[in-house]
Amino acid sequence: MATTNEADQQRSSLRRRRRLRQLLGAVVCILVVIGLVSVISGGIRMTAKLFDDTEERLSYEQRLQVLVSLDPEPFDSLENANRTRLLHAAIWTVVQQNHDSLDAYERDDIGAMYLPTLDIDRVVASLYGPDFHFTYDSFTDNGLTFEYVPEKNAYLLPITSVNGLYAPRVVSIKREGHGVKRVTVGYLDLYGNGEMVFDPAKLEPSKYLDYMFTETDGEYYLSAILLSETQPESASSSSGASSASTPPQDQVLDNIASTLPGESGADSSDAAVPSDISSDSTDEDPASLDAETDSSDANADPSDAESDSSDTNPAPSRTK
Repeated sequence: MATTNEADQQRSSLRRRRRLRQLLGAVVCILVVIGLVSVISGGIRMTAKLFDDTEERLSYEQRLQVLVSLDPEPFDSLENANRTRLLHAAIWTVVQQNHDSLDAYERDDIGAMYLPTLDIDRVVASLYGPDFHFTYDSFTDNGLTFEYVPEKNAYLLPITSVNGLYAPRVVSIKREGHGVKRVTVGYLDLYGNGEMVFDPAKLEPSKYLDYMFTETDGEYYLSAILLSETQPESASSSSGASSASTPPQDQVLDNIASTLPGESGADSSDAAVPSDISSDSTDEDPASLDAETDSSDANADPSDAESDSSDTNPAPSRTK
């Protein structure tokens, strides 16, 4: 009897140990699964972060905001650029970056602000590179005159300003070769509907330009603005619609040919009518036509002739 109780106790102890091992195994499996999920999700996040250039695109949008708003003409190098427009953009970039401290700048009697060229040089170096410099002088751009004051080494800014036409949206950044970035910028037309749009996020680009940045001492600076291969969706759809509505030239010729008599019909008609007769009938002498016309006039109804004579020679009246 004691032996039986001991055997039961041993079996119960084995069951408990077995359940404990099973529980520990399940916990270990769960922890392994959680660890694998964490590792995989972490790898996905790291990979997505490597390819996510949202912050870089936003940085370029802020950097190019003023220049895009003035819509500069494309150029293949800074030497061939419209330097007046580039200087204009640099001036308003200084104003934009210091909008919270504009009261600290010197002003003239009517309140116009003097903008020191030292501030302009700083912005020019950050956008176009430290080796790019302007020769400062008075200039006019977009209907605004910027007077250079040599005594103060500053520009006297106009009191009025011109609102920009476009807002930038960077759609892609591609690295081309060594030390070159192609930044494709979409132009959001702020006045496309005749009224200013205050939320550019609702707009779609009306055109695209590629801003080329070249690396110098670890920093990228604007070196060219080129026409982009990217086209607005409206332009692509309209060109596709026009190409779809206009059939190819060969198809047009085939449609015209299908409406003409077939070659077999032409051959049969030529065989049925002798060439001499057909040529005589088609090349009839105009004199014979005139003669037939005269004879038809001569064989007119006599009653018509009598009526004509009665009209011209009335009967004499009788007298008593």
